[in-house]
Amino acid sequence: MLARRLILLFAPLALLVSACGAPEYEYVKNSEQQTYFKVPNDWRQIDQEALHEFAVGVDPDSATAQLREQLMWTVAYDAAEEPSITHIAAPMPFAEPAVWAKVERLLPEVSSAISLDVLRNLLLPVTEDMRTAAAQADALYPGFELLRDDVIVPEKGLHGVRVAYNYQFLGRSTTFDLTALVNDDASLLYMLLIRCAARCYTERADELESIATSFTVRS
Repeated sequence: MLARRLILLFAPLALLVSACGAPEYEYVKNSEQQTYFKVPNDWRQIDQEALHEFAVGVDPDSATAQLREQLMWTVAYDAAEEPSITHIAAPMPFAEPAVWAKVERLLPEVSSAISLDVLRNLLLPVTEDMRTAAAQADALYPGFELLRDDVIVPEKGLHGVRVAYNYQFLGRSTTFDLTALVNDDASLLYMLLIRCAARCYTERADELESIATSFTVRS
């Protein structure tokens, strides 16, 4: 009888502890640039050295690379069991999503050329003129589909775009969901990319939308 009473007494406590278990999301932040977003806590971070080399985009031993690295903060997470820079860098459709964030201080010659269309085309050709130019240079992938194209002003002092689109690689579509923002003088670029196979993007729409909308920048 005593044992039964103890079970009844502690059962609500057990339920409370279970409900207050490990958080569902991990919050990733760059405190210096006041940039935040969340990822599911079972996603794994992609190797930082490999990501930096990819993000810099030039010979890592060059002076340009060293300068860009000083001006950039970047981080990426992968839902795959084995995280890989390939899941960010390669165009093929992957069954698991990955997210890549970057904050970069832009040099004056770059910031002076920033426009909403430049932000749309930050990773791949999205606007019609850029897709035409890429096709003429035989550098355009097939199967382009524009899923969304929103101009956003998340707060005073910031503006940019959120675009989502498909391209086909090896006969299957990859979805790219890009949020790109700049401050008023375009001296700082803030970027969040979510990508995976189009089927993955559709099936995990709620989860991926919650990551995209968690991207917060305080100007």
